[in-house]
Amino acid sequence: MNMKVDLAGKIRNTQLPRSKPLFPMFEAVVNSFQAIEDAGTSLLSPSIQIIVERSSALPGMEASAEVNGFTVIDNGVGFNPVNLESFFTSDTQYKVGKGGKGLGRFVWLKAFERASIESHYRENGKMMKIAFSFTTSGDQPPKPLASAEKNSKTIVRLTDLLSPYRETCPHGLAVIGHRLVEHCLPFFLDPKCPPVSLRDSSDTIDLNHYFKETFAAKATRHPFLVGTEKFTLRGLRLYNPHETQHRLLYAANAREVVAEKLEKYLPNLQRRLSDEAGAFAYLGFVEGEYLDQHVNNERTSFNFPRDREADTLLDEITLDSIREAALGCVAVDLQPFLEEINTEKRSTISTYIAEEAPQYRPLVRYIDEFIDRIPPGAKDRALEMALHEQMFEKQRQLKQESHDLIDESTQQALQPEEYEAKLNDFIERANELGKSSLAQYVAHRKVILEFLEKSLQADPATGKYPLEEVIHRIIYPMRTTSDDVPYEQQNLWIIDERLTHHWFLASDMRLDSTPVLGNDSQARPDLMIFDRALTFTEDDAPLSSLVIVEFKKPDRADYKEDPVDQVYRLIRDIKGGHFKDRRGREIKVQSAQIPAYAYVICDTTQPIEIIAENKGMFRTPDNLGFYGYNPALSAYVEIISYTKLLQDAKKRNRILFEKLHLPAGAGTTPGRA
Repeated sequence: MNMKVDLAGKIRNTQLPRSKPLFPMFEAVVNSFQAIEDAGTSLLSPSIQIIVERSSALPGMEASAEVNGFTVIDNGVGFNPVNLESFFTSDTQYKVGKGGKGLGRFVWLKAFERASIESHYRENGKMMKIAFSFTTSGDQPPKPLASAEKNSKTIVRLTDLLSPYRETCPHGLAVIGHRLVEHCLPFFLDPKCPPVSLRDSSDTIDLNHYFKETFAAKATRHPFLVGTEKFTLRGLRLYNPHETQHRLLYAANAREVVAEKLEKYLPNLQRRLSDEAGAFAYLGFVEGEYLDQHVNNERTSFNFPRDREADTLLDEITLDSIREAALGCVAVDLQPFLEEINTEKRSTISTYIAEEAPQYRPLVRYIDEFIDRIPPGAKDRALEMALHEQMFEKQRQLKQESHDLIDESTQQALQPEEYEAKLNDFIERANELGKSSLAQYVAHRKVILEFLEKSLQADPATGKYPLEEVIHRIIYPMRTTSDDVPYEQQNLWIIDERLTHHWFLASDMRLDSTPVLGNDSQARPDLMIFDRALTFTEDDAPLSSLVIVEFKKPDRADYKEDPVDQVYRLIRDIKGGHFKDRRGREIKVQSAQIPAYAYVICDTTQPIEIIAENKGMFRTPDNLGFYGYNPALSAYVEIISYTKLLQDAKKRNRILFEKLHLPAGAGTTPGRA
């Protein structure tokens, strides 16, 4: 009993991406190429014609009208009894030797309402004719009749293009022709390729001529191995102005299956290249028996792994491994162009580092290692990001190298002189990167101090000074803790270098919401900083100090609460609560023994001077602030004027700025006390 095939179900289960509306027509053309191959030398004038059938259009607009179908005509062997039987056999193995999957005709009905076939062929010395429609109804063809034709001819009409393929099908004849040639490149590369033409009601394209002009010029051929499997890459230069991207195509049985953009793997190929013939896009066409054997039924993908994953067999070939080998061939083909691009990039990078980013100077010695990964034409922000990424990667590599060196020395894996040589080389490179990071950090400090100085000046239009929140945010982000803020985003060094090394910091947060405190006070210090003892004994307090920082508006002259009394109150509130470790467990604190440090940062206006005198505080030697000690609270308090804050920060950093040729600027803020 013959097995029945549910044709509608078969079509429904056939995969055809909406992005490949021309694929059914390609399959018909490939059948024509194969029919001509089967005819052999008996065929004196082989030819293939493709006609684009369009929907009705306004006069003069025919060339851009929507595509409705295609007609493919060839003079190959035709639908003789053997081919006809194969056609009506699901998943036939008849053309397996040529890569046939027995599914091409099902793809026709996936995208078109019907396919009509008329074939004239020679059988036992007589010309015969068969004509039938291929639809989802699955009707069997009529019996062959005698034909009046003198030569073989087969006409395949694909009519009524369906949605969504109708919407994605290109309209232009040139685009359709280009994609057809690209899909069938191996046939056109064959010197015995038959004449192929493409036409509609307005124009005709000689695809063989088009191939020679657009594809064949300067074509190259590179055999390569992946494991023991043989592959071939054919490199072609596409001068068609519509071709703007360099691509790598993977083919099976002489047809395109998967396409990739080369710029994803070779950043230098982000734009068209140029030779004496003009601008071109590069096309790498990869073939091999392995690809032929592992293509899926619809020829839309391969059934081997794309990536090198953990569960991939060690000797299993993947698309990654094929691509990696193919890219080596591409680099050989395009070496002069890639080198020219890299030379231009080296000049751009060197100028940028010398004039704008000296912190990246250590990368100059490694430039050949990463030059290919820098996008061509990268400038300013894009170049900064690319170099920053390379600097981070080089620092990561050096860190790993340091661990390896230590391991080797511990295991005595190296001879003393060998270890010394490797160590000296490592230290030299590490010092370079260290100096670069330091230069970047010092430059950051210079910018921050300039910004602080401008922020302390009165608005020329209103004469008003900024609120204390502006200064607060420069030194530390508000409403955050040290768990939220990276080291690089805090500028506590402006007040005191020692503050940058702390156990916990809360910025503008209520005491009852601070995670390390068990406190019900709603007071909110501007900055609250805890340090922690380095070692513990049974009687030691786990916390070694408490720091409070309060900012006041520049040029403020009236205070509802004495700012010194304010910090005393905050110290009492904090010491009166409980402390928790980072796991939320309560820890023992000997409150009275914790020294407290308080900084009141404000302009030393007359009210502040009176407050300092009433508290018995002493003037600082530069006469720009006050300091005092409260023995009952174990609290040292310092009033720092904004002028002193800026001046001292500049003095501490002046030598660093000078070493980098960054002038420290004026020592005071004009008009400030």
